[in-house]
Amino acid sequence: MRVITLSVLACVLVTLLGAEGFHCNDIYNCQPGYSLASNNVPHCYKLIQKQMGWTDALNYCQKEGGTLAGAHSINEYQLLLSMVKKTQDISAYAWVGLNDLDEEGKYVWTDGSNADFSWSKSAIEQQYGEEDCVALNSYKGAEGFDDIKCNSDCTFICMTMAENA
Repeated sequence: MRVITLSVLACVLVTLLGAEGFHCNDIYNCQPGYSLASNNVPHCYKLIQKQMGWTDALNYCQKEGGTLAGAHSINEYQLLLSMVKKTQDISAYAWVGLNDLDEEGKYVWTDGSNADFSWSKSAIEQQYGEEDCVALNSYKGAEGFDDIKCNSDCTFICMTMAENA
């Protein structure tokens, strides 16, 4: 973790100093099939076009060494939304690592952090009490996080930590 933190700091410093031709992506690698986030965050993402329930999707991502994707900033949210829009012909919903399984209305990410939507216009679309798992809805005009039943079949996005190059 310390190495990644130092790499991020080095990346930010070099970027601020304006090193020509240098990209933060040059210092990170993702495992095959994963793409590096474009916002200089050392996370790699992969859209899985299989449909399954939230728990099965989480287990799938964990077997790949990661977890369901999280969005802790507007940049990460926009990146995830753009990924989901590419598969609207399969499903307009994709699971992310957000849920309120432990306490109704208290959303947490699978990494244990609380949901912070200070960057979001609207938090989570809540319609019914038995919907505890969150998917990203890519329908035009209704885009955003939506809590739906955990056993619903959706595509999903896995996230892993990038490795140093």
